[in-house]
Amino acid sequence: MKNTVKRLLAENGIEYCGVLGAGSFRVINPGLYRRSVADFAKCAAVFLVPYAAGGESERNVSLYAVPRDYHLFMKGLFDRVCAELGKAFPANRFYGMADHSPIDETLAAARAGLGAIGDNGRLINEKYGSYVFIGEIYTDAALETDEVEAVAECIHCGACRAACPAEFGVTCLSDITQRKGDLTPDEQAMMRAHGTAWGCDICQEVCPMNAGASPCGIAFFNEDRIAALSSGSLENMSEDDFRARAYSWRGRKVIERNIKILEAK
Repeated sequence: MKNTVKRLLAENGIEYCGVLGAGSFRVINPGLYRRSVADFAKCAAVFLVPYAAGGESERNVSLYAVPRDYHLFMKGLFDRVCAELGKAFPANRFYGMADHSPIDETLAAARAGLGAIGDNGRLINEKYGSYVFIGEIYTDAALETDEVEAVAECIHCGACRAACPAEFGVTCLSDITQRKGDLTPDEQAMMRAHGTAWGCDICQEVCPMNAGASPCGIAFFNEDRIAALSSGSLENMSEDDFRARAYSWRGRKVIERNIKILEAK
């Protein structure tokens, strides 16, 4: 079964996958864990989805938000892979989750041997750096695990801490761009100084462990890319197109406000 899981993920462009036993999960949302997987999960196949394609000369949104919302990719992936697993192993259960997960996904991926944990809290993979999404497929099958004896860590060079324009470890420019309501003059100035309408990649861009990170080869993340937003482009974006973007979960008002802050420069 483990080989089948990895094969199906590989057919969808996913190279890195490791199995982690339920006893090694760090549950961060007990209520969600009880409602979703606690009654059956013996382990999870934890995997990485690279997303950084690059190539744009100008960008004012975080790299992860340039293509369509990755939740759309994950939903399609789980629909396909879990359905195939259900056909191949009808006596077992399979359930996929990503982002809105009851466990600490970064720690799970590190424990499954998929990368090191950076000082900025991101998982850093040997091939794709920290430009990866993390997902899991939970199952009641007792698969052989890939858990490492010790979780790998970054080189602790301090580059991310030194480059962070906000208060490292306390707040983040990305968080500021996602807040509702009015932003302080200092917060607005920070956004203008770094030219971001949504998200922040500074700590990833300065990380030496990200140097030479390979581009993503998955078609979903190489198509329908919008690297730079303006008042005009957002106004002309249909509601369906807007809903397909990562920043849509906060609604139009937040991203409209951010663009106006940048355009007031």
